[in-house]
Amino acid sequence: MTLTISEAITRISYALRGTDDDAPTFGDDEAIYWLSLLNRKKDELYTDVGKQWSIIYKNQAPTELGTVATAGTTALTGTNTYFTDYAVGDKITVDGETVRTIATITSDTALTVTVAFSNTASGKTFTRDTIIATGVQTYSLHRQLLGVSDQIYVVDTSDNKHYLELVHPQEINRSVQQVYLSGRDPELLTFSIDIESTDTMVGGSLVVPGYYMPEDMTAETDLLPVPDSNWLVMATAAEIAFADVVYEDRAEALNARANDLWNKMVARNRRGTFGNPRTTPYRLKRIRDTRVR
Repeated sequence: MTLTISEAITRISYALRGTDDDAPTFGDDEAIYWLSLLNRKKDELYTDVGKQWSIIYKNQAPTELGTVATAGTTALTGTNTYFTDYAVGDKITVDGETVRTIATITSDTALTVTVAFSNTASGKTFTRDTIIATGVQTYSLHRQLLGVSDQIYVVDTSDNKHYLELVHPQEINRSVQQVYLSGRDPELLTFSIDIESTDTMVGGSLVVPGYYMPEDMTAETDLLPVPDSNWLVMATAAEIAFADVVYEDRAEALNARANDLWNKMVARNRRGTFGNPRTTPYRLKRIRDTRVR
Protein backbone atom coordinates (compact mmCIF):
# COMPACT_ATOMS: atom_id res chain seq x y z
CA MET A 1 0.00 0.00 0.00
CA THR A 2 1.27 3.45 -0.90
CA LEU A 3 1.11 5.95 1.94
CA THR A 4 0.40 9.66 1.85
CA ILE A 5 2.71 12.15 3.56
CA SER A 6 0.18 12.50 6.38
CA GLU A 7 0.07 8.74 6.92
CA ALA A 8 3.86 8.48 6.74
CA ILE A 9 4.31 11.17 9.42
CA THR A 10 1.88 9.29 11.67
CA ARG A 11 3.78 6.01 11.21
CA ILE A 12 7.14 7.71 11.83
CA SER A 13 5.70 9.04 15.08
CA TYR A 14 4.53 5.55 16.09
CA ALA A 15 7.96 4.10 15.28
CA LEU A 16 9.70 6.70 17.44
CA ARG A 17 7.21 7.33 20.25
CA GLY A 18 4.63 4.59 20.19
CA THR A 19 1.35 6.03 21.42
CA ASP A 20 2.98 8.24 24.05
CA ASP A 21 2.65 11.41 21.98
CA ASP A 22 0.74 12.73 18.98
CA ALA A 23 2.30 12.99 15.54
CA PRO A 24 3.37 16.51 14.55
CA THR A 25 0.84 18.61 12.67
CA PHE A 26 1.60 19.02 8.99
CA GLY A 27 3.25 22.40 8.47
CA ASP A 28 4.84 22.78 11.89
CA ASP A 29 8.62 22.77 12.34
CA GLU A 30 8.95 19.10 13.26
CA ALA A 31 6.75 17.94 10.37
CA ILE A 32 8.71 20.14 7.94
CA TYR A 33 11.94 18.53 9.17
CA TRP A 34 10.51 15.04 8.77
CA LEU A 35 9.25 15.87 5.26
CA SER A 36 12.72 17.11 4.28
CA LEU A 37 14.18 13.79 5.44
CA LEU A 38 11.56 11.82 3.50
CA ASN A 39 12.51 13.71 0.35
CA ARG A 40 16.23 13.26 0.97
CA LYS A 41 15.89 9.52 1.53
CA LYS A 42 13.86 9.34 -1.68
CA ASP A 43 16.66 11.11 -3.55
CA GLU A 44 19.31 8.83 -2.01
CA LEU A 45 17.32 5.78 -3.12
CA TYR A 46 17.07 6.79 -6.76
CA THR A 47 20.50 8.35 -7.28
CA ASP A 48 21.86 4.82 -6.90
CA VAL A 49 21.21 4.34 -10.62
CA GLY A 50 22.85 0.93 -10.63
CA LYS A 51 19.68 -0.47 -9.07
CA GLN A 52 17.55 0.63 -12.06
CA TRP A 53 14.35 0.95 -10.05
CA SER A 54 11.48 -0.14 -12.29
CA ILE A 55 9.01 2.16 -10.54
CA ILE A 56 10.64 5.28 -11.99
CA TYR A 57 11.16 3.99 -15.54
CA LYS A 58 9.20 5.91 -18.18
CA ASN A 59 8.91 5.33 -21.92
CA GLN A 60 9.24 9.07 -22.50
CA ALA A 61 9.97 12.19 -20.48
CA PRO A 62 7.37 13.00 -17.79
CA THR A 63 5.71 16.36 -17.14
CA GLU A 64 8.16 19.24 -16.95
CA LEU A 65 9.18 20.88 -13.69
CA GLY A 66 7.02 23.72 -12.40
CA THR A 67 3.57 24.88 -13.44
CA VAL A 68 2.29 27.33 -16.04
CA ALA A 69 -0.48 29.87 -16.55
CA THR A 70 -2.35 30.75 -19.75
CA ALA A 71 -4.54 33.78 -20.48
CA GLY A 72 -6.11 33.07 -23.85
CA THR A 73 -3.14 34.62 -25.66
CA THR A 74 0.11 33.28 -27.11
CA ALA A 75 1.95 34.01 -23.85
CA LEU A 76 2.86 31.27 -21.38
CA THR A 77 4.00 32.21 -17.88
CA GLY A 78 5.84 29.70 -15.73
CA THR A 79 6.44 29.21 -12.03
CA ASN A 80 9.63 27.32 -11.09
CA THR A 81 10.08 26.44 -14.77
CA TYR A 82 13.17 26.19 -17.01
CA PHE A 83 12.02 27.50 -20.38
CA THR A 84 15.57 28.38 -21.46
CA ASP A 85 16.29 24.64 -21.62
CA TYR A 86 13.89 24.50 -24.58
CA ALA A 87 14.29 25.69 -28.17
CA VAL A 88 12.14 27.61 -30.61
CA GLY A 89 10.26 24.98 -32.60
CA ASP A 90 9.85 22.60 -29.67
CA LYS A 91 6.27 21.63 -28.90
CA ILE A 92 4.54 21.91 -25.54
CA THR A 93 1.22 20.58 -24.33
CA VAL A 94 -0.42 22.31 -21.37
CA ASP A 95 -2.98 20.33 -19.39
CA GLY A 96 -6.39 21.11 -20.87
CA GLU A 97 -4.94 22.47 -24.13
CA THR A 98 -3.83 20.97 -27.42
CA VAL A 99 -0.21 20.92 -28.58
CA ARG A 100 1.47 24.27 -29.30
CA THR A 101 4.76 25.21 -30.98
CA ILE A 102 7.21 27.52 -29.20
CA ALA A 103 7.72 30.81 -31.07
CA THR A 104 9.98 32.78 -28.69
CA ILE A 105 11.68 32.23 -25.34
CA THR A 106 12.35 35.27 -23.16
CA SER A 107 13.41 33.72 -19.86
CA ASP A 108 13.01 30.63 -17.69
CA THR A 109 9.45 31.75 -16.90
CA ALA A 110 8.26 33.45 -20.10
CA LEU A 111 7.73 32.21 -23.65
CA THR A 112 5.24 32.55 -26.50
CA VAL A 113 3.68 30.03 -28.85
CA THR A 114 2.57 30.34 -32.47
CA VAL A 115 -1.16 29.87 -31.76
CA ALA A 116 -3.01 31.42 -28.82
CA PHE A 117 -4.12 29.21 -25.96
CA SER A 118 -7.83 28.51 -25.66
CA ASN A 119 -8.21 28.92 -21.91
CA THR A 120 -7.33 31.18 -19.00
CA ALA A 121 -5.92 29.00 -16.24
CA SER A 122 -3.06 28.74 -13.75
CA GLY A 123 -1.17 26.03 -11.87
CA LYS A 124 -1.22 23.74 -14.90
CA THR A 125 1.25 20.96 -15.63
CA PHE A 126 2.75 20.57 -19.08
CA THR A 127 4.97 18.38 -21.23
CA ARG A 128 7.61 19.23 -23.84
CA ASP A 129 8.34 17.52 -27.14
CA THR A 130 11.93 18.09 -28.28
CA ILE A 131 12.03 18.64 -32.05
CA ILE A 132 15.09 17.84 -34.18
CA ALA A 133 16.20 20.90 -36.15
CA THR A 134 18.57 21.42 -39.08
CA GLY A 135 22.06 22.34 -37.93
CA VAL A 136 21.34 21.66 -34.26
CA GLN A 137 23.42 18.83 -32.80
CA THR A 138 22.86 19.31 -29.04
CA TYR A 139 19.55 19.09 -27.15
CA SER A 140 18.67 19.63 -23.49
CA LEU A 141 17.11 16.67 -21.71
CA HIS A 142 14.56 16.63 -18.89
CA ARG A 143 16.09 17.87 -15.63
CA GLN A 144 14.80 14.88 -13.67
CA LEU A 145 16.53 12.33 -15.91
CA LEU A 146 18.73 9.96 -13.89
CA GLY A 147 19.72 7.42 -16.51
CA VAL A 148 18.75 6.63 -20.09
CA SER A 149 17.83 3.25 -21.50
CA ASP A 150 19.41 1.71 -24.60
CA GLN A 151 16.49 2.76 -26.80
CA ILE A 152 16.88 6.47 -27.54
CA TYR A 153 15.17 7.24 -30.82
CA VAL A 154 13.63 9.91 -33.05
CA VAL A 155 10.09 9.60 -34.41
CA ASP A 156 10.11 11.39 -37.78
CA THR A 157 7.20 13.22 -39.38
CA SER A 158 6.14 9.99 -41.10
CA ASP A 159 6.01 8.17 -37.73
CA ASN A 160 9.11 6.11 -38.50
CA LYS A 161 11.49 5.42 -35.62
CA HIS A 162 15.23 6.06 -35.95
CA TYR A 163 17.09 4.31 -33.14
CA LEU A 164 20.30 5.92 -31.92
CA GLU A 165 23.32 4.25 -30.36
CA LEU A 166 24.36 5.88 -27.10
CA VAL A 167 28.13 5.94 -26.56
CA HIS A 168 30.62 7.67 -24.30
CA PRO A 169 32.13 10.85 -25.80
CA GLN A 170 35.52 9.18 -26.27
CA GLU A 171 33.91 6.29 -28.21
CA ILE A 172 32.36 8.35 -31.00
CA ASN A 173 32.54 6.89 -34.50
CA ARG A 174 31.94 9.79 -36.87
CA SER A 175 31.16 7.53 -39.80
CA VAL A 176 27.78 6.64 -38.26
CA GLN A 177 25.18 8.68 -36.38
CA GLN A 178 25.56 8.18 -32.63
CA VAL A 179 24.67 10.22 -29.56
CA TYR A 180 26.47 10.96 -26.31
CA LEU A 181 25.64 12.70 -23.04
CA SER A 182 27.40 15.57 -21.30
CA GLY A 183 26.74 18.40 -18.88
CA ARG A 184 24.40 18.71 -15.96
CA ASP A 185 21.25 20.69 -15.08
CA PRO A 186 20.24 20.01 -17.75
CA GLU A 187 22.05 17.00 -19.16
CA LEU A 188 22.75 17.41 -22.88
CA LEU A 189 22.39 14.91 -25.71
CA THR A 190 24.65 15.52 -28.72
CA PHE A 191 24.56 13.90 -32.16
CA SER A 192 27.95 12.84 -33.52
CA ILE A 193 27.17 13.93 -37.10
CA ASP A 194 25.69 17.26 -38.21
CA ILE A 195 21.94 17.29 -38.78
CA GLU A 196 21.50 18.25 -42.44
CA SER A 197 18.32 19.70 -43.95
CA THR A 198 17.88 16.50 -45.97
CA ASP A 199 18.00 14.28 -42.88
CA THR A 200 14.71 12.44 -42.40
CA MET A 201 14.95 13.09 -38.65
CA VAL A 202 14.46 16.86 -39.12
CA GLY A 203 11.11 17.87 -37.65
CA GLY A 204 10.91 14.61 -35.72
CA SER A 205 10.52 14.15 -31.97
CA LEU A 206 13.37 13.02 -29.73
CA VAL A 207 12.23 10.25 -27.36
CA VAL A 208 14.38 9.36 -24.35
CA PRO A 209 13.06 6.38 -22.35
CA GLY A 210 14.79 6.10 -19.01
CA TYR A 211 14.73 6.53 -15.25
CA TYR A 212 13.38 9.85 -14.00
CA MET A 213 13.59 11.22 -10.46
CA PRO A 214 10.14 11.79 -8.94
CA GLU A 215 9.53 15.37 -7.86
CA ASP A 216 9.78 16.23 -4.17
CA MET A 217 6.73 15.65 -2.02
CA THR A 218 5.19 18.89 -0.76
CA ALA A 219 1.50 18.38 0.03
CA GLU A 220 -0.04 16.42 2.89
CA THR A 221 -1.88 14.22 0.40
CA ASP A 222 1.14 13.49 -1.83
CA LEU A 223 1.90 9.79 -2.17
CA LEU A 224 5.34 8.39 -1.31
CA PRO A 225 6.94 7.71 -4.74
CA VAL A 226 8.96 4.67 -3.65
CA PRO A 227 8.56 0.90 -4.14
CA ASP A 228 7.84 0.30 -0.42
CA SER A 229 6.35 3.05 1.74
CA ASN A 230 7.24 1.19 4.93
CA TRP A 231 10.94 1.22 3.98
CA LEU A 232 10.88 5.00 3.61
CA VAL A 233 9.07 5.37 6.94
CA MET A 234 11.57 3.16 8.80
CA ALA A 235 14.63 4.67 7.08
CA THR A 236 13.46 8.17 7.98
CA ALA A 237 12.60 7.19 11.55
CA ALA A 238 16.04 5.59 11.95
CA GLU A 239 17.78 8.76 10.77
CA ILE A 240 15.72 10.88 13.16
CA ALA A 241 16.56 8.52 16.02
CA PHE A 242 20.31 8.56 15.29
CA ALA A 243 20.30 12.37 15.46
CA ASP A 244 18.10 12.80 18.54
CA VAL A 245 19.19 11.75 22.04
CA VAL A 246 15.54 11.25 23.00
CA TYR A 247 15.13 8.40 20.51
CA GLU A 248 18.69 7.10 20.12
CA ASP A 249 17.92 3.89 22.01
CA ARG A 250 15.57 2.93 19.15
CA ALA A 251 17.96 3.81 16.34
CA GLU A 252 19.62 0.40 15.96
CA ALA A 253 16.35 -1.54 15.82
CA LEU A 254 14.78 0.93 13.40
CA ASN A 255 17.84 0.78 11.16
CA ALA A 256 17.78 -3.03 11.16
CA ARG A 257 14.12 -3.00 10.20
CA ALA A 258 14.82 -0.48 7.41
CA ASN A 259 17.68 -2.65 6.10
CA ASP A 260 15.46 -5.73 6.06
CA LEU A 261 12.80 -3.88 4.07
CA TRP A 262 15.51 -2.53 1.77
CA ASN A 263 16.77 -6.03 0.93
CA LYS A 264 13.24 -7.21 0.16
CA MET A 265 12.62 -4.12 -1.96
CA VAL A 266 15.79 -4.75 -3.98
CA ALA A 267 14.85 -8.41 -4.47
CA ARG A 268 11.40 -7.46 -5.77
CA ASN A 269 12.95 -4.96 -8.18
CA ARG A 270 15.21 -7.70 -9.61
CA ARG A 271 12.44 -10.14 -10.27
CA GLY A 272 11.49 -11.26 -13.76
CA THR A 273 8.88 -13.72 -14.94
CA PHE A 274 9.20 -17.39 -14.01
CA GLY A 275 10.41 -18.36 -17.46
CA ASN A 276 12.39 -15.19 -18.12
CA PRO A 277 14.36 -14.10 -15.06
CA ARG A 278 16.24 -10.84 -15.36
CA THR A 279 19.90 -11.05 -16.28
CA THR A 280 22.73 -8.88 -15.04
CA PRO A 281 23.64 -6.28 -17.67
CA TYR A 282 27.30 -5.97 -18.59
CA ARG A 283 29.44 -4.14 -21.09
CA LEU A 284 32.98 -5.14 -21.91
CA LYS A 285 35.53 -3.36 -24.07
CA ARG A 286 37.59 -5.83 -26.08
CA ILE A 287 41.32 -5.19 -26.17
CA ARG A 288 42.41 -4.67 -29.75
CA ASP A 289 43.76 -7.77 -31.54
CA THR A 290 42.84 -10.18 -28.73
CA ARG A 291 40.07 -12.04 -30.55
CA VAL A 292 40.12 -15.82 -30.31
CA ARG A 293 41.10 -17.22 -33.69
